[in-house]
Amino acid sequence: MNIKNIVLPLATVSVFALSNVAFAADEASNANVNIVTAITISEDTEIDFGTITNEDGTCTMASGGALTGSAGQSCTGTETPGSFTVSGTDGAVVDLVVTAGSAVDGVTYTPVIDGASSATLTGGNATVAVIGNLALSSATDGDKNIAYTFTANYQ
Repeated sequence: MNIKNIVLPLATVSVFALSNVAFAADEASNANVNIVTAITISEDTEIDFGTITNEDGTCTMASGGALTGSAGQSCTGTETPGSFTVSGTDGAVVDLVVTAGSAVDGVTYTPVIDGASSATLTGGNATVAVIGNLALSSATDGDKNIAYTFTANYQ
C-alpha cells in the first residue's frame, strides 16, 4: 500500500470533521428588564366651575381657577381646579393626558392639564392640576357631573 493512498483519505476525513464545526455556534445572552412600581392616581380635589348662567357660550378656567366667559357668558362662584396625585417609582417621568367624556344635557367639558404634559415623580409622587372649559349649547338647568379621564404612563 502506498503512503500517498493513506494520507489522502485521512486529509479528506479531517476537512469534513472541521467543516461540521463551522456550521454550529452558541452565544450566551441575557434578557433585560426594568421593574417599576405600578402607577396609581388619586383625585384629591374635584374640578368645580361654580355657578354659570345658562347661556350658549364657553366658560374657561385659567391656571389657578379664574374663570372667564365668552359671548356674554357669566361665570361666577367658587371655582376650583381639579387636583390629582400620581404615585410610582421615585425619579421616573410620566406622561399626562386628560380625555374629554360625553356631553351632558348640552354641556361639554374639555379638560386641560394645567402646565406641562409630563411630570417627574419626586419622592415617588407628583401633584397635577386640571383646568379646561365648559361649552354650553342649549343646556338644561341643574347640577351637571361631566366625566373625563385622567391618564398617567411611564415614559
